[in-house]
Amino acid sequence: MRTWTLLLLIPTVLAGQELDLLLERLQPSRKPHSGRINAHDANWEAWLQRSGERFPNLRVLPSWAMLPDSLHGVSTPEQWEAKREWMRNQFTYWVYGKMPPAPTNLRAVVLGERQENGVTVRDVRLEFGPGHKATLRLQLLIPPGNGPFPVFLTNHPRTRPWVATAVRRGYIACIYFAADPIYGNDDDSDAFIDVYPEYDFSCLARWAWAAMRAVDHLVTLPEVARDKIGITGHSRNGKQALLAAAFDDRIGAVVASSGNTGEGTPWRFTSDPFANETIEQITGNFPHWFHPRLRFFAGREHKLPVDQNSLFALVAPRGLLLASSYSEHQGNSLGFEQGYRDVQRVYNFLGKPDNVGLSLRPGEHATTADDIERYVDFFDTVFGRAHYPKFEDWIHGYTFEDWQRKSGEKIDPAQWPQRRPGERTDPAALRKDLRWLLGEEPAGVDFPNRTELDAPSRTSDGWLSLIYQRPLKSPRFKATAVSFGDDLMADLYYPPHGGGKWPLVVWLHAYSYPTGYSRYARPLIERLVGEGFAVLAFDQIGFGTRLPGARRFYDRYPRWSLMGKMVADTRAAISAAAALEAIDADRIYLAGYSLGSHVALLTAALDERVRGVAAVAGFTSFRADPGEPETEGLRHYSHIHGLLPRLGFFLTAKDRVPFDHDEALALVAPRPVLWIAPEFDRYAPAQTVEAVATAARAVYERRGAKAAFTLERPRDFNRFPVETQRLLVDWLARQR
Repeated sequence: MRTWTLLLLIPTVLAGQELDLLLERLQPSRKPHSGRINAHDANWEAWLQRSGERFPNLRVLPSWAMLPDSLHGVSTPEQWEAKREWMRNQFTYWVYGKMPPAPTNLRAVVLGERQENGVTVRDVRLEFGPGHKATLRLQLLIPPGNGPFPVFLTNHPRTRPWVATAVRRGYIACIYFAADPIYGNDDDSDAFIDVYPEYDFSCLARWAWAAMRAVDHLVTLPEVARDKIGITGHSRNGKQALLAAAFDDRIGAVVASSGNTGEGTPWRFTSDPFANETIEQITGNFPHWFHPRLRFFAGREHKLPVDQNSLFALVAPRGLLLASSYSEHQGNSLGFEQGYRDVQRVYNFLGKPDNVGLSLRPGEHATTADDIERYVDFFDTVFGRAHYPKFEDWIHGYTFEDWQRKSGEKIDPAQWPQRRPGERTDPAALRKDLRWLLGEEPAGVDFPNRTELDAPSRTSDGWLSLIYQRPLKSPRFKATAVSFGDDLMADLYYPPHGGGKWPLVVWLHAYSYPTGYSRYARPLIERLVGEGFAVLAFDQIGFGTRLPGARRFYDRYPRWSLMGKMVADTRAAISAAAALEAIDADRIYLAGYSLGSHVALLTAALDERVRGVAAVAGFTSFRADPGEPETEGLRHYSHIHGLLPRLGFFLTAKDRVPFDHDEALALVAPRPVLWIAPEFDRYAPAQTVEAVATAARAVYERRGAKAAFTLERPRDFNRFPVETQRLLVDWLARQR
């Protein structure tokens, strides 16, 4: 039997100077508007000062760039139980804090009972803990009949959706009064801080622990089917529902609904490039939700010993439905799918593959009555009350293996020579290899571009643009729609006053799957327009308004690539903008963050119309990247995001990759390039950045344009803060 050591649990060495610097760079945390972080501290900074804790030495914590494998080292049921205990201990220390053991003195006081339309409404107060000082109110809604009934357990009060549908479907609805007071009731769990001062359980852990105390009572009732208790909650309440199910095996099923960061989205898919809710944001805005130690992993998510997929695994083999909207602003459908794929393996190992599901709906954050019906459908299926089709709503659905089958591609890396950075500079050969890597672009026709700024656009970006409220609004710019490419639409933002020909910046977004270019773009666009630029922005395929459009891409174009399509679309956008009389076609720049900077560089490598490139934290060296476990390596492009599937054949032969980013920079030279590569970017280790930069500098020097290549290394992790935005805007203004 494998023994899982807890040596990683408590760091014994303090961090180096560079990690202390990162600590100082974090945005200040807020004082919680409701609830408390603990009995002593008003916010995270106060906890740091009182506790004396500092960054753990992340150098001694193993890196897991990919999601931690829940089945690593597990081949027997005994090993699985040991692994479960290890994972629970990790979550307790790093993420949620230590919860008290179940009380042995719980008693229930019935406060009242009444009938509402044949439903029995029973109000109960649980009393427990030292001197019975801890209390928790419950409200039970019991349908007519003899029972025993399944249970729909939630902390949503009746003034919110959820329980009415469950009662109609024959469930006892049990509401426990442990939730944010914004929902209408006082939070009984806040007093647990004072009753159990020796335990450092966070707010979410207190809510989840309260749910477990509700279960303590439910299993004593003759009306309750003890093997059919389901728990659910939405948003922050989805986070605590999942935690309760993970730590209490008496809960038979859980629907985690739109909790996103800290629930269905793995932490490794909440970094800044995904434009959702990062560890820095969620622990700063809500410092009481999680244990303060979680904030240490902002920008270093790959150092967490566990991730949300590990929490999913703790629910297995009981029912688990991961539910969210693929287009809500805090979501990340790709992250949901990656976590779901991992936990599927656990359910298969435990022999219950049908007990786990994925539900990614259209829309924003709020649920509808039909969503609740679907959640009850899932409970019914898991509890054997009915049988509904398996819940598995893929939005991306990409796997490298599936692409191989569709494309029929078989590539032998040995057919390609080994190469080092800076070895090749021949433009014709480089462009040939770049086009090969991007895939076989089908022949197409040019869109009939217009010349007038205010002429009507004949294309549409669909209903999702209404959710994103496009075009973006600001008194600092005007906007018009621009049709381009294969029936696509972009938004052009330009100065509200003045005429003439404006230089243009094509802004290319990061891995913002649910919102495309919309989220966080307004301040940057305002700054650029304030400098006299027009700005063209659009969604890449697979993002924002075009998120559903990538689902069948490799069915339709098996030998092309998503990155190839992105480059083609960006070139088409350049053509459409250059045709406008108000745009100076000789001054077109590409700027992007993360994915966007990658697209910008490859586009400029093929398109001489691009005058310059400003790239933030987007690319590194294919050949020099260390790969797993330090980074995602080539898998980032071939297996996770599906951008460049052909790279998947080179996982064990990186030095034979046909084309690399230093060669893209060679094709861009001598045109100006600004590359902002944060020093502590976990996706781009220093040695890979230096390998690309050294080769690029040599090319620019040979072209007599040494000053045209600028590398900035801010002492920061991978993000796009105001300081970096100003750096980018100021550089572009100087090029103009």
